[in-house]
Amino acid sequence: MRPVLISRLGWSLPGITILLSSLIHLVSGDARDFPFFISEADYPGIQRWVFTLGFTLNGMILMYYSWLLFTANRERARWYWMHISLVFGIWVGANLCVLSFMDMYDHIEIHVAAALNIFYFGLGWCVITHIALKDASPTGKKIRYFSVCTAAIGLLGLVYSINLGLQKYPEFVDGDWDMVKMQPYIDWAAPMEYLLAFSFIATLYSFENELNGDEEE
Repeated sequence: MRPVLISRLGWSLPGITILLSSLIHLVSGDARDFPFFISEADYPGIQRWVFTLGFTLNGMILMYYSWLLFTANRERARWYWMHISLVFGIWVGANLCVLSFMDMYDHIEIHVAAALNIFYFGLGWCVITHIALKDASPTGKKIRYFSVCTAAIGLLGLVYSINLGLQKYPEFVDGDWDMVKMQPYIDWAAPMEYLLAFSFIATLYSFENELNGDEEE
């Protein structure tokens, strides 16, 4: 399979999965409120099929994507950073596969652990891969200057909003949330999660030229 196809699947598939599963969850009347977390769309029905299949495929593609990016650039990149990038990319892809099957309704502990790995190691992957590719295309670098910053804003906003809710309701720290009580904080946290996710997608898009080992003059 051509690297450019893997690249385009790598950034388009998660976007389609998030938008389609969230839209189905909303218009079907299954959404308990709005806005809601991305993972709330992993709800019994068509949206669960979209969510699970989409993110399982995306997790596997991301692992392969990380390997292709590594093999295409290890000779011209900062090799030690590139090795770390490969490990992070495979770890994030594996956790995405786990998250796709471990829904938040029946497997909250595993789901939250996988999501945190995706968020933190995903941001780490974005930053480390950017540093590793010292001769990357200028266009890709410009996209990443923006997307990595918005990803960091999204992650900080998400964590801060949830922490405010947990400070008010410390009984929810163990994960057994009353979503109605937490909704005022989810009103802020959920958009931040979407910002984080689409910032990751923009970063994946920015690496398309690097999969071919191309450079812009």
